[in-house]
Amino acid sequence: MKDFNQNKSSQEVHRWTIDETVGAIQSVSKNIREYSFRMRTNMKTLRESGAIPEMADAIREASFAVRDTVNEINETTKELQKKGAITETARAIENTVKSVEDSAVTVKEIVADAGKSLPHSTKVLHDGIDIVKATRIPDKVKNFKKLVSHEIQ
Repeated sequence: MKDFNQNKSSQEVHRWTIDETVGAIQSVSKNIREYSFRMRTNMKTLRESGAIPEMADAIREASFAVRDTVNEINETTKELQKKGAITETARAIENTVKSVEDSAVTVKEIVADAGKSLPHSTKVLHDGIDIVKATRIPDKVKNFKKLVSHEIQ
């Protein structure tokens, strides 16, 4: 523990006299009395104003609302699980992704065939493919597909 009377610098530590110590204790005592009185007065005012019971009622009502909301969420998720809505939605998304991938392959084949028969149009078709590639399904959807395929199995 630190010794506050130990002098680590060139300054002198002030040692209190008995009178100074008594005066400091009296000052602290006076402050304790004054703050105790203020605390009693404030509590009386709060109690008489009805603010404390009103706050307690508001907290109780808020806790009931939270409880009811959590129960509703719990029931809803159980119903969704029971109906298989999440699994069906995941399968629909997976089928959609497969259809988009198949469509992309078909478009590439069309471009290749068109490029053979219309060499001047190849650049225009390649530009169209670049646009399609730029608007491909984001990686997040692909990650969701992987996640769903694990859940379905």
